[in-house]
Amino acid sequence: MQCTRCKLSELQRNHGEKWPRPLVLRPIDCYCLGIHRMFNIFEFKAIPPIVLVHGGAGSYASSSDLLIRRQDFIRNTLEDIWPDINSGLNAVEAVVDVVAALEACPYFNAGLGAVNQSDGMARLSASLMDGNRRKFSGVLLASHIIHPSKLAFALQQKQESVVGPTGAQLIARELAIPPQNPVTSEKARQWAAFLDTQNIEPDNHGTVGCTVLDKEGRLAAATSTGGCNINFPDRISDSATVAGNYATTHAAVSCTGIGEQIVDDGIAVRLETRVHDGMSIVEASTRLFNEACTNHRNYGWIGVDREGNWVLCCTSDNMPCAAMSKGLNAPLSAEYRCHP
Repeated sequence: MQCTRCKLSELQRNHGEKWPRPLVLRPIDCYCLGIHRMFNIFEFKAIPPIVLVHGGAGSYASSSDLLIRRQDFIRNTLEDIWPDINSGLNAVEAVVDVVAALEACPYFNAGLGAVNQSDGMARLSASLMDGNRRKFSGVLLASHIIHPSKLAFALQQKQESVVGPTGAQLIARELAIPPQNPVTSEKARQWAAFLDTQNIEPDNHGTVGCTVLDKEGRLAAATSTGGCNINFPDRISDSATVAGNYATTHAAVSCTGIGEQIVDDGIAVRLETRVHDGMSIVEASTRLFNEACTNHRNYGWIGVDREGNWVLCCTSDNMPCAAMSKGLNAPLSAEYRCHP
């Protein structure tokens, strides 16, 4: 997919693999960006409110239609919720509303459409962090639920703010949420095929996340995932840890990709720490991008700081994502692709 409204293809022809560092793009009004692997930092500075959304970093080489569907849904979700955010919806409620909308869509590996672990169960994890209160909450390995982000939101008001499977069930009962099956027929067929062949389909992406800097300058981040396809039972991802989701009064970050690598590198909290120490989120992300490429990492993140700087960044081949802020007529989409 080529963009006819910017000069990205010209940049690729002129620089290609010889470009010595990740290029920082500053598009003004471009809705379709096919970004080369060497150009996987997409940044802007904007006036709040600012909303960033991602839908899963990884390779979509065998599922380009899924990449397009996810990108379109993210853009449509941003368009739907933007009037509320622009009217003053606070950052915490905004990230929960966006993530809940993505959890209800079967295109993503979060909520409805979550993958099965090797024993056939879908176990979901999600977290939320209110940067203004420095309050983290999350649920791990929740089953029979479609919106783990709503449980994380409820935990913001409790002292015990991170719970496991049993705690998630109890919170759902308190909220009068009936048991729900997140497994779609497509995911059930994938698991049945695994039982027959022991071959795992490459469907390890689809984590969703959102970061917001609201009109009052408050920051928040939320992330939700179904984990990795046919992985070990009870395997825990990064999404309900501060490595994968973190926010303070300085910055908010949500991650996606290979969870073990994100945990090893402490991505979200590392980025926030660098912003706290004086870097912008763009500077912190550029440094981390170079470190991640050196270590052959496969992940991505979205981040915004209190000054209005924001980034959509990944070391993976693809990451459907988008951004919206005051002054834009429509969401900016950054559909990362690795072109041959």
